[in-house]
Amino acid sequence: MTQTPTNAPFFRSFLLGKTFSLDDIKDISDVDLETLNIETLTALNDARHEYSNLDDRQSKEGGQIFYRMKVASYFQSAIQIEKNSP
Repeated sequence: MTQTPTNAPFFRSFLLGKTFSLDDIKDISDVDLETLNIETLTALNDARHEYSNLDDRQSKEGGQIFYRMKVASYFQSAIQIEKNSP
C-alpha cells in the first residue's frame, strides 16, 4: 500500500466544488478534466503574475505565492499527461 505524504499537493477547484490530489487526475471525467485544466492554468498564470510583481521574493508572502505556483504547475503537468494518454 502506497502512503500519501501529509503534505502532498492538492488543488481546491471552486468551479467543480471538489478538492483534488494528483492521483485523482486519472480518474476524473473528460469534461471535469477540461474544467480543471482551465482552472489550474488560470491559477498558475495568476501566481506567476503576482510573483513577478513582488519586491521581496524571499518574504513569507513570496513563499506562499511560489508554493501556489508550483502546485498549479504540478497539476498542469499531470493534466497534460492525462490528456495525451490513449
